[in-house]
Amino acid sequence: MNEDTRPLWLRFLIPTAVGLIIALLYAVFAAQVFQQTEAREVLRGISDSFLLPGVILLAAGGLSWVASKGFFDLPGYAVHSLFGFFIPDREDSDRASSHSFYEYKQKKDQKGRHWLPFVLLSGVFFLLLSILFAILYH
Repeated sequence: MNEDTRPLWLRFLIPTAVGLIIALLYAVFAAQVFQQTEAREVLRGISDSFLLPGVILLAAGGLSWVASKGFFDLPGYAVHSLFGFFIPDREDSDRASSHSFYEYKQKKDQKGRHWLPFVLLSGVFFLLLSILFAILYH
C-alpha cells in the first residue's frame, strides 16, 4: 500500500501498536509490573515501560529524518559500489560503479526522500506518557 494512500489513523496506529507491544513486554518481563504490590512501584514500572518505546521510536523517527536529508548518501554509495565489484552480472541498470557519486545522489533525489514523522510523533507520545507516570511516581 502506498504511504500517500493510507489513512492518517493507520499511519499512527502501526508505530503506536509496536510501541505498546514493546511497553507491554517490558512491563511484564523486566519491570514485573503485574507482580508489584505497592502503587509507587507499579507507577515506576509503567513509567520505565513507556520510556523504552519512546526512546526507540524517537531514535527511529529522528534517524529517518536525518536519512531523508541525504546524510547517509555517501556510505550508501560506497556499499552500492562495493557490491557492484563483487556482483558484476547484476541486472540492476544503475550500478554505482558505472555512475559518479553526483549521479547517484541525483537519482536518489529524483526518487524522492521520505521520512517517518508518524514514528517520531509516536515516540513523543510514549515519552510524554513516561514523564506523566514519572511525575505520578514522585
